[in-house]
Amino acid sequence: MAELPRLNGVIGALQQGRHALTTFTPADVEAAVALTTAKYDAVVYEMEHNAYDIRAFRDCLQYMLNRRQIAQSGSLAPAVAPFARIPPNGGEKAQFHAKQVLDISAMSSRPITRSAPAAIRA
Repeated sequence: MAELPRLNGVIGALQQGRHALTTFTPADVEAAVALTTAKYDAVVYEMEHNAYDIRAFRDCLQYMLNRRQIAQSGSLAPAVAPFARIPPNGGEKAQFHAKQVLDISAMSSRPITRSAPAAIRA
């Protein structure tokens, strides 16, 4: 049986001993369309220092579905893995940000933390 490709291109690159190339962008549909065919392993949608707009992020994920790439590869693994950088998980314990982006299929969410216990809570 043929080995299935990794859904997350960053993990796949690291397993192959390569550097994982990632870029950052706001949650913008035009950027999502352009980055779908870019030669990156992942894209991080910056929603910590830009507006946290879960609907815009959802739209970006939808526009990253490249039908040609899916048909040619025979896999649903995206060519560029979508990640989300979310607002800090500080004293307010706003864990809903991480839950929302993971619920709509982000492959990773990155809250900013200042300590190991805070990272575990995040």
